[in-house]
Amino acid sequence: MFKYLIADTHFKHTNILKYEPLRVQQAKLKGYDDFDEFIVDMWNSKILKDDKILHLGDVAFKDGYKIANRLKGDITLLIGNHDKKEHIIYYKKLGWKIIDKITLDIPKAHIIQNYLKKEFSKEQLNNPLLSCLVCDVKDTRVMFSHFPVFDDNPYDQKYSNITKVLEYIFKTTKCSINIHGHTHSLKAKEDFCISACLELNGFEFVDILDLVNLR
Repeated sequence: MFKYLIADTHFKHTNILKYEPLRVQQAKLKGYDDFDEFIVDMWNSKILKDDKILHLGDVAFKDGYKIANRLKGDITLLIGNHDKKEHIIYYKKLGWKIIDKITLDIPKAHIIQNYLKKEFSKEQLNNPLLSCLVCDVKDTRVMFSHFPVFDDNPYDQKYSNITKVLEYIFKTTKCSINIHGHTHSLKAKEDFCISACLELNGFEFVDILDLVNLR
């Protein structure tokens, strides 16, 4: 099982610093002029070589994907809407594991998969942005995804087909919690949606067991 969670690092994404000014403020508070360097140092001061990390998508923009070479840990990426194919190829070469499909690590998963095939088209189900992981963390069933379930942000209407399937999976697998990224400083309205985004977690990694116990 993963030890730590993180989401939406957005390395080398200049515009995110305008949309999320808290990133600049926090970096400066810690003595950094460069937000990316702040996050890299935070990452490597916290993480040991064998620590299992789940990144919930949107690692980097432009050539920021190369920063991945500097990051410690045994890293798994559940891809987000800004994770490009060429970036993913690079991450795989570094030894990162990639979740790019619906992954159900629960008993009787094949039954749920059959339900999905009946309910949704093959094209819908093969969309890599539908990537999610459903598994049990101790006694709690959790869906990990980039997009939050029931995302009601008007900006995200273009992803409504994805969240519709996520909602179906969440209900059918009887999940209790959805741990997600994507929303940055915005909190999802549903209390079962817990964000792993940097902005809502003090720009630190979150221990998966601590996050589950927040319910």
